[in-house]
Amino acid sequence: MDWVHHIATDEAGYGPTLGPLVITATLWSAPREYPPEVWYSLLAPRITVAPLRKTRLPNDLRGSPEAIADGEKKGDQARPLWIADSKKVYSGDSGWQNLERAALAILGQIFQFPCEWKNLVRQLDPAARPWLQIIPWLAAFDRSLPLVCERGEIEHATQCLSDALAGNDFRLEQVRVQFLPAVRFNQLIERFGKKSDLLSHLTLELARQLAPEVGQAHVWSDKHGGRDRYAQHLGTVFSRDCIRVLQESREISEYDILEPQRNIRFCFRAKAESYFIVAASSIVSKYLREVAMCAFNEYWRRWKPELRPTAGYPEDARRFLEEISPLLEKLGIPPAFVRRLK
Repeated sequence: MDWVHHIATDEAGYGPTLGPLVITATLWSAPREYPPEVWYSLLAPRITVAPLRKTRLPNDLRGSPEAIADGEKKGDQARPLWIADSKKVYSGDSGWQNLERAALAILGQIFQFPCEWKNLVRQLDPAARPWLQIIPWLAAFDRSLPLVCERGEIEHATQCLSDALAGNDFRLEQVRVQFLPAVRFNQLIERFGKKSDLLSHLTLELARQLAPEVGQAHVWSDKHGGRDRYAQHLGTVFSRDCIRVLQESREISEYDILEPQRNIRFCFRAKAESYFIVAASSIVSKYLREVAMCAFNEYWRRWKPELRPTAGYPEDARRFLEEISPLLEKLGIPPAFVRRLK
C-alpha cells in the first residue's frame, strides 16, 4: 500500500490577553488515496463532525466542570466522539466534558491516562519545563487528567477513536506542542515583533520537526492572521532555494519544499478545521489552554475567593487585571508573567 504522511497544525489562545498561546502539530499516516477532506466520511459513525445532543443543567450549576461531570449520564458513553472545530466542541453546558473526552481520546493514541497535566505538557513541549516550575499558578497546579470525565469514559472514547482509525489504516504517530505562557510569549514577541509572525514561525518550525527525514509529507494549516503569502516565513525555517510557490489566494496558499531527501507540501487554507486532522490539533490546543486557565483562575481565587474567573479575552482581562493589581504587588509577581504585550 502507498502511504503518505500528513501534518496538521492549529492554535488556541491567539486572541486573548491572559493565558497561554498553545500551538499543536499532529503527524498522521494514511493510504495515499484518502486525502484529509474524506476522513470524516470514512470515520463515521464512530466519529462525528456534527454537534452532539447537549445536556441541560440548572442555571446555578452551569460553567463548573465538576457540576457538568455530575450532570452527565454514564450511558452517554455510547454516543459518537465529537471531533470538530474546538470552539464549537467547547460550548454549551457539556462543553468541558466534550472537549476533554475528545482531547484525551486523541492524545490517548500515544499517551496513557490518568496522567498529571504538567507531565503531559513536559512531554509535548520539553521547552516548557522551566515555566511550569517558576510560574506560580502552573507550579501550584497538581491536578491529574481527566479533570471532569470518568476514567472509563476516556478509555471508551480512546478505543472508539483507535478502532475508527485502524479500520481505515489511519494512524496518529506524533503530537508536538508549543506552550507559551505570557512571560514566554512576551520574550518571543520582542524577537518577532508581530504576533502573526510569531505564530507563523513557531507553527512552521513544529511542522519541520515532525516531517519525516525521507519521503513526502503534506502540511495542513489554517490561515495565520488572514495572511495569504507565506514564502518569506517558510524561508526562515527552510532554505529559500528549496521553496516553490504553487498558488496564493484568499482561499488557499500552497507551497512545495523540495529538499534532496524529502518533499513537503504546505497548504494554508481558510477554515482548515473542516478537516478532521486539523480539528484534532485544534482540540488538543484548546484543551491544554483551558486546563491552564483553570490553574490560573484557581490560583488567583485562593487569594481572592470572590474574584470572578476569566477566559482571558481583552475586555474581561482588563477587569481581571484591575482586580488582581494589589495582589501582584503583594506577591511580587511581575506583570509580564500575567499579561501579554500583544
